[in-house]
Amino acid sequence: ATDRSLAPTGCDAWYVLSPVPNLDGSTDWGSASGAYRDRIVAHLEARLLPGLSRHIITERCIDPRFFRDELNSHLGNAFAVQPLLTQSAWFRPHVRSEDVPNLYFVGAGTHPGAGIPGVLSSAKIVARLLDEP
Repeated sequence: ATDRSLAPTGCDAWYVLSPVPNLDGSTDWGSASGAYRDRIVAHLEARLLPGLSRHIITERCIDPRFFRDELNSHLGNAFAVQPLLTQSAWFRPHVRSEDVPNLYFVGAGTHPGAGIPGVLSSAKIVARLLDEP
């Protein structure tokens, strides 16, 4: 771990990212979230980490409801656009509007992408563009 304060000595902290449909889909996350988590752990135990479930001390499962309720993300969408190759990186909407002069966008739905590094990068790109003459 790069930040040893996240877990006690001899333990580690990590996460699993599993892209799922947003709240516009047919999944009832109120009843499906726990079972989906269990399938992920079973998959990891069978293929990569035997005995994983015995070593989980604490966990937090996040589903699209968290993104909707806590992050105000439309339909609980974590990625803003569907995570496909044709909607990734440069293929995402660019930070400068192609239609409206002096309109800029930042955030998970813009180039270069979702996540804290992607969002911060989009903000840096816009800041540089605003400094241009």
